[in-house]
Amino acid sequence: MADVFTVPFLRIALLGGLIVGCLCAFLGIHVVLRRIVFVGAALAQVSSSGVGLALCTNTNVSVVSLVLTLLGVATFSVKSAEGRITQESLIGVAYSAASALAVLFVAKSAHAEAHLLNVLSGNILTITPGQVWLMTTLLVCTLLIHTLFYKQFLFSAFDSETAKACGIRAGFWDLLFYVILGVAVSFSIRVVGTLLAFGFLVVPAVIALLLSQRFAGIYTIATSSAWVSTILGLVLSYRLDLPTGPTIVAVLGVLLVVAWIVSKLTR
Repeated sequence: MADVFTVPFLRIALLGGLIVGCLCAFLGIHVVLRRIVFVGAALAQVSSSGVGLALCTNTNVSVVSLVLTLLGVATFSVKSAEGRITQESLIGVAYSAASALAVLFVAKSAHAEAHLLNVLSGNILTITPGQVWLMTTLLVCTLLIHTLFYKQFLFSAFDSETAKACGIRAGFWDLLFYVILGVAVSFSIRVVGTLLAFGFLVVPAVIALLLSQRFAGIYTIATSSAWVSTILGLVLSYRLDLPTGPTIVAVLGVLLVVAWIVSKLTR
């Protein structure tokens, strides 16, 4: 296995995959516990439509994708009052519209098709050292913010009434979490693709929640799952000549099945 990572571009892909996996797995725990998994899927599609728009208009892909993602964040972070149109409905509309726009942008530009397909399926093998440093900075900032303001994020997510009683502005901390999530999703998609970024965002968290009930254990298992799948996925894709992103997600799927079996046996 070790000889695979003597290849320079695979070493960079491994490092990038470990960093993106750690970032998405950490945020994914909060996404799953908040029950906003569909928000992650919608943000991924919004970011992808931004890539398509940028390619069609010959503008900066990262900037356009990030701007559209943050607009989605601003919409999703607002908790709607009771009414006929729920927040879940708005998220569903955004997901459908973004998916349709991504296809339409591809249809209008032959040049965009190959690039957008690469974004959707992902090509972790093309990660650059600059992207590795960017994602490392984003990971460090995310962990630092959540460590410093752990109580605020926790209360705003799961007990907004207690948060208000303690003087914590739940709306502000919810918005900050969504902004961090939006930035992470946008840049992760640019680095590893929609499929792998969303896989990292959801599956490791579910695996961890099946195997542990303590936050320390959940964080450790989620991160370990992302790292193990990255290593095994890169090795298998190299040995068997398979697409790397889907292979890593497939390994995550196998780990999820194993975790489910273990959780059943240990109850």
